[in-house]
Amino acid sequence: MPLRQTPAYALRCYPLGEADLIIVFYTYNFGCVRSVARGARRVRSRFGSAFQPFTQSELVFFEKEGQDLTRVASCEVARSFYESLLTPESAALAAYFAELMTEFTVERDPNPALFRLISAVFEAVEGGIPLPVAARYFEIWMLQLSGFLPLLTSCANCGTQLEAARWAVGHPPEFVCRECHRQFAGSRLLSPAGTALLKEILKKKPQEVAEGAGHDAQAVHRLATVNRLLIRGHIGKELRTVRYLDRLRRGTRKLRFHAASPTSDHPPSGRSIAH
Repeated sequence: MPLRQTPAYALRCYPLGEADLIIVFYTYNFGCVRSVARGARRVRSRFGSAFQPFTQSELVFFEKEGQDLTRVASCEVARSFYESLLTPESAALAAYFAELMTEFTVERDPNPALFRLISAVFEAVEGGIPLPVAARYFEIWMLQLSGFLPLLTSCANCGTQLEAARWAVGHPPEFVCRECHRQFAGSRLLSPAGTALLKEILKKKPQEVAEGAGHDAQAVHRLATVNRLLIRGHIGKELRTVRYLDRLRRGTRKLRFHAASPTSDHPPSGRSIAH
């Protein structure tokens, strides 16, 4: 069986039998790879924390011709973002990113730029970037690197040049002009500020976006709505983690409402969640 070695990020794990795990990795050299780790569920597993979500490791695996699943030989942790993913909000965001990647990538189709995107976004999260900005950054670049980000310059329906504001439609997922959006049910407005944020994401690093157009919470919210429509249009369904993020957001709002009541001595604080 050929032996392969590559930098990798663990995305998801699934139980297999009594003691094993199937791990979905995104690797630098081979793209998305599913691999079995024997004994990984045992208390004294030799793999330790290597399969925590978005832990970067040096993965060595065996593959056998004709089989989809490979087998982990070793997995040495190179970098862990565990401390940055301890809150319910950040953990949910990591799960959302993992689901996005599994939906938008094809097995054994490497994309080094996508691997670098993971590193850039989680380093920014570790550095304190607001989670909604991190989410928008990851979504836009996921669409861009997959070849699904709509054309930004002209209306997909009539071809006229788009203004600072434009509308997103889901079937097909495109940007259209003010006149054409009325032909599409469920279109969503991307404001001039939201458009500026999108364009800044394509030009700057996450921290620079957070310090610039990412300061506009309304623009971040507008882009979240548009990205959700575009993503759903491409994959044909709502991601399970998006529904969980919705419930988490509603729960957070209720907690903040009670915390801000007249009986509270201090205003609520904390980082908002991805949507």
